[in-house]
Amino acid sequence: MTVPEKSELEKRPEKGSPEYYRRMARLLLILSPAMFIMCYALAAIQGAEPRHSLLISAVGTAGCLGAALLIYLRGAKAGSDAVWIRLILAALARK
Repeated sequence: MTVPEKSELEKRPEKGSPEYYRRMARLLLILSPAMFIMCYALAAIQGAEPRHSLLISAVGTAGCLGAALLIYLRGAKAGSDAVWIRLILAALARK
């Protein structure tokens, strides 16, 4: 295993910087198709009907894309925003 050159380490953004959050959002966008396929496959393996598998994978992918959008727009504040969104959705589900 080789140690990366110092120039490669300097290219990595620091955690908490805007570039760090842009890269994280981009990674979520890149991985969302794989998430869709894996969710569909896992639901199908567990015996779900094809339309239910599609629904499960679509909801999971929508959550992934929503997280990417939230991270891209809000950066470091995305974590607390996600908690508030969850609380609001839980309150709406009780009604």
